[in-house]
Amino acid sequence: MTDILELPLDANEIPVTPGLEEQEGYAPLPLRNLTVGWDVPFDIYLKIKKAGDTSPHFVKGCARGEAFREDWHEKLLQLHIPCVYVSLAEMDQVMQYLHHNLEMLLADESQSDQEKSLRVYDATNMWTPNFFNSEIARTGEQVKLALKFLDALFEGIESDRRIILYLMEIRRHSFRLSNHCLNVCLLGLAFSSYLGWNREDIRGFGLGALIHDIGLIRTPRTILEKKGSLTEEEMSKVKRHPQEGFRMMQDFVQLRWEALEMVLQHHENGDGSGYPRGLKGNAIHPWSRILRILDSYEAMTAERPWRKAMEPRDALWTMHSDWKRSKVFDQNYLTTFIKFLAGK
Repeated sequence: MTDILELPLDANEIPVTPGLEEQEGYAPLPLRNLTVGWDVPFDIYLKIKKAGDTSPHFVKGCARGEAFREDWHEKLLQLHIPCVYVSLAEMDQVMQYLHHNLEMLLADESQSDQEKSLRVYDATNMWTPNFFNSEIARTGEQVKLALKFLDALFEGIESDRRIILYLMEIRRHSFRLSNHCLNVCLLGLAFSSYLGWNREDIRGFGLGALIHDIGLIRTPRTILEKKGSLTEEEMSKVKRHPQEGFRMMQDFVQLRWEALEMVLQHHENGDGSGYPRGLKGNAIHPWSRILRILDSYEAMTAERPWRKAMEPRDALWTMHSDWKRSKVFDQNYLTTFIKFLAGK
């Protein structure tokens, strides 16, 4: 084990905002998921960026098999460090650890619904980059695990709708593809429930929302991180992601056909200006029409490295204006979504 956690740490050297670490082979793990005193079956890293460094690097802080000590935990809390990092190569061990902890937490009646939902959110947010980035992890058993997480998230939202607002506030501190997908999924669970759907349709829609952007892992990082306008060639690469995602997911029997349509059609516009097939109106599956709204709203109201987040009211006004101008969104679903957000 290295001695990084034994040394004095400078908070200015530890970036606190997770970004696109998956591209470097790491994923952020919120500190609250580590149980003090327990042996950790994977390596734990800190992301360090010293003065003069052009980019951060990852330094091992706790080695696989070591107990995560209370003084380390306290040191990170005092420095206001919200997360540590784990290697994507060890995600199987990470998910087993989180799943075990989660089962104990969910059975603990002394824990609040909010705390339980937060930890399910964390586990699902770790599941997503693992499933997206690792072909080995992209199995039917992993899809079943995701459905378990979605059931637990839905139960939390069903018990107290304010939980979704609490969970989605987390996104203000992270720009990650998995975070975006999970927040769209949360909106989808709550909105489909508002529409009066049955439980199986809700979980089927939630899974489709969770994996809708999986095709973006085939898009070059330089394009995803670009701050300026994309060139025509770059945009053409982005526009491949619905079809890429569909091809990646089409053989999973655990995924409903409607959810596959969501992956393929979530950038189709009502006026035919979308992609990949330029479908219009009712030719677009209803679940995809809903996802088009949720996806746009989440993207507009989440902060990005190149722009600030829009206020919800401004985002809805922009979406309504887009509908009036070119019928991009389904009118009925957009109107109902606005009422849903207003609590009516």
